[in-house]
Amino acid sequence: MNELPFSIGILSWNGYDSLLNSLLTYEKNGLSKLTKYKYICLPEYKQEGIQLAKKFSYKPILFKKNLGILGGFKALAEKMPSGPILLLENDLPLIEDQNVTFDQIQNSIKLLSNDNVIQVRLRSRTNPGLPFVGIEKYQRYWSNNIISYIKRILRPSKAKRLIGTATYVIQNPVKRHPNYIKSLSHSYFSVSSSVLNWANLAILVDRDKFLNIIIPKAETVSSNKKTNGFKNIEIELNSFWWRKQNFEIIVAPGLFTHFRVSDRGY
Repeated sequence: MNELPFSIGILSWNGYDSLLNSLLTYEKNGLSKLTKYKYICLPEYKQEGIQLAKKFSYKPILFKKNLGILGGFKALAEKMPSGPILLLENDLPLIEDQNVTFDQIQNSIKLLSNDNVIQVRLRSRTNPGLPFVGIEKYQRYWSNNIISYIKRILRPSKAKRLIGTATYVIQNPVKRHPNYIKSLSHSYFSVSSSVLNWANLAILVDRDKFLNIIIPKAETVSSNKKTNGFKNIEIELNSFWWRKQNFEIIVAPGLFTHFRVSDRGY
């Protein structure tokens, strides 16, 4: 199978059981064979993490302190080459076979080259794993019942912000929300950032856009909400700024599910 023009970066703070599980699926289902540019960022690293990276031919990027999600992804991206980068956390096993993996990565790289595309989401739409709180929120506001109808009337802005999650919930999201969701070939959807938040899990992004647009903006946002005491990008970009940019988000059929093998400390 031919290599593709992208690189892989995994952020792994602790969670080495999950990391091993994910790396085994990347090896089995062909992802690790698609590029020679492969990195694992290991904040508060231990020898176990270094050994796993080397065993699977990933370059370890080592830090003595925890960097958080924003800091970790920033440090990881800075060590990766320009172009499309696939950003993963350690608890995202690959659940599709080699052919599907190759096709989706190849298609996603092509779609990412469009100027207004800010990310391609590669978390599985049919098996995204838990938690995925957006699905429940969408159902509360957009189910076909009187309670959801009233919620939409009372909180129209909230309801609008949830529209993009329809791509994970209903079979024909374009029919329900034609003004914000477009159908692309190969079962991909294009969604406006006005109705779908930034996601950290299993995303293909352009390295330079990520480091020059996304990270600087998230760094400037002050918020009391944090993950384990650190900024995490998703919280900071859940904002009016993000929605008014009208970026294009591509939602792929997806390759990865979210599955944590053991607790990693929070």
